[in-house]
Amino acid sequence: MIGPLLDAVRDQLSGRLPERLAVAVSGGGDSVALLAVMVEFVRERGIELHVITVDHGLREEAKEEIALVTDLCATWDLPHHVEFWKGWSGAGNLQAEARDARYDLMADWAYANGITHVLLGHTADDQAETFVMRLARGAGVDGLSAMVPRRVRNGITWVRPFLRIERSALRSYLRAAQLEWCEDPSNDNRDFERIRIRDALTVLGTLGVHTETLVDVAHNMSQAREALDWQTFLAARDVAQIVRGVVAFDLRKFRMQPAEIARRLLLHALGWTSSSAYPPRRDAVARTLAAIRSGDAVTLGGCQIIVEGDVIWVVRELNAIKDVSSEIGDLWDERWIVTGPEDDPDLQVAPLGYDGLQSVPGWRDAGLPRAAAAASPAVWYDGQLVAAPVVGDDPEWRADLEGGQDAFFAALLSH
Repeated sequence: MIGPLLDAVRDQLSGRLPERLAVAVSGGGDSVALLAVMVEFVRERGIELHVITVDHGLREEAKEEIALVTDLCATWDLPHHVEFWKGWSGAGNLQAEARDARYDLMADWAYANGITHVLLGHTADDQAETFVMRLARGAGVDGLSAMVPRRVRNGITWVRPFLRIERSALRSYLRAAQLEWCEDPSNDNRDFERIRIRDALTVLGTLGVHTETLVDVAHNMSQAREALDWQTFLAARDVAQIVRGVVAFDLRKFRMQPAEIARRLLLHALGWTSSSAYPPRRDAVARTLAAIRSGDAVTLGGCQIIVEGDVIWVVRELNAIKDVSSEIGDLWDERWIVTGPEDDPDLQVAPLGYDGLQSVPGWRDAGLPRAAAAASPAVWYDGQLVAAPVVGDDPEWRADLEGGQDAFFAALLSH
């Protein structure tokens, strides 16, 4: 029974492989099955295998699950590391916060141990459940797209080899191999949306809508997303330019774009400018696009969208970064690196601001709107302006975008 599972792993780990791999194992059936298959896979190739578990500190049962993983690793003589999350403040979406923290903790551990690839046990059932959950929320093409089998995040390649394999097949393998796993008691808790979706999928199955069908549809959506991404990239090359780190759209050409391409261009400009991982809500974006058509200024997602003449400017909102500072040479506002003749720790990079702008008489020569100039990085010493490298005339100080200005365009195809 292990044959198809090994083949799935081989499909995603073909070619030249790193000297060591890691598997994220919670103790549940999906991840335990992946671990067992990976033990066979690395034996074929002499690769070092590590195991990482994250304890979110939210369930007492986690101790039992971690103990099970520890015992399995001892049986196979594998190094097992546990990371503990203690970062939830009690605010926001717990599941989203826990998911992001899990990836961050695993990525930091992997990087520190020279591991570039971490395998995850997501299955076809996870694909189908996620698809239906997002469908219920009215998601578009991006939201309905399937999880990809390989993705780079936080500098680590995350590999999901079982996305075409159903959970029941993994359980059959575990029983045949006489391997134990833990069942998460939350799997019977109908307070959780995902569990209610599983019940719904059982009903859908009687109507001919099976997990395999939903996985195929999600895959089709992924292909549609790729096509839209490519068209958005081509449109950006024609419509957009980066002026001293600020996105500028040609108003006439922007208005000529199909509605979905214009929406994607705006979302990308907002995300790139604010470095936000989460896009604004669809209705807010629709209102912003309507404001652009009317020539009105609007604030959205930590940015200002300003229409001046024949240009749409997507500008960092000064109020969103008024308290953001860094030392010389460090990353400021997740985008800028300011360098110059000194790196005195008493020098600080902070927004130029409107008061600072008054001390830069030639700032208009930069060709930026006033709001963009005010939100640009500047060098300060004890409240005194030292340099405004984006809009000032000072050859000794530089403000460079991380990855360069072409990063705006490259990011459209990076996922």
